[in-house]
Amino acid sequence: MKKNMRSKTGLAFIAAAAISGGGWWATTVFASDHDEAPLVKEDAAQDITDLYVFGSEGDTTTIIVCWAGFNDSRPQPDAEGVYDPDALYTLWIDNNADNEADINIYWRYGQNGAGDYGVRWEGVPGADDLVSGPVEEVFAVGKGARAWSGHADDPFFFDAQGYLETLATGNLMFDNTRDFLAGLNVTAAAIEIDTALIQDGDSRMQFWVTASRK
Repeated sequence: MKKNMRSKTGLAFIAAAAISGGGWWATTVFASDHDEAPLVKEDAAQDITDLYVFGSEGDTTTIIVCWAGFNDSRPQPDAEGVYDPDALYTLWIDNNADNEADINIYWRYGQNGAGDYGVRWEGVPGADDLVSGPVEEVFAVGKGARAWSGHADDPFFFDAQGYLETLATGNLMFDNTRDFLAGLNVTAAAIEIDTALIQDGDSRMQFWVTASRK
């Protein structure tokens, strides 16, 4: 499943912009997806809603992946993050514009003896092969990256009423004060990494994400 946070931490992982044209990223943009086929809806850990990629301070790139958002098969807002030990998430990065992934970054979740959840990262450029830490905390992933994962407000804005009125009337009826997803949640993973670790010269980069099971 390919897809495109406002986090509870103070880290500058807030998604100020999604992928857009220009700069070092590819100009092709795939929209957010907050509705799925019935079987995917029933599996919140596999239901990816958004991928955000943007340049951040200090020549770094911030990448945020969200899943387990609103759909009509589960109640929202939910009370806690969805951390499924059987789910594997993969971030694919094409850094030489050949439409093939050159960097694969993986993460998955597990619990310790006390029942606390943690997240394990693998394949992060410049880091040891496996790096882990607790959810809801920012921690270093090698010398050139830091990561966070946890329960967050859904950052995607959607005026559902305006959309329906626009379809019905043929006139633009959107209102930026009406957010259908306000107060609803996602689970998210974010990584901020030195751009030099993932970029190959002046080539534009492409990013996509998948979720799979054991």
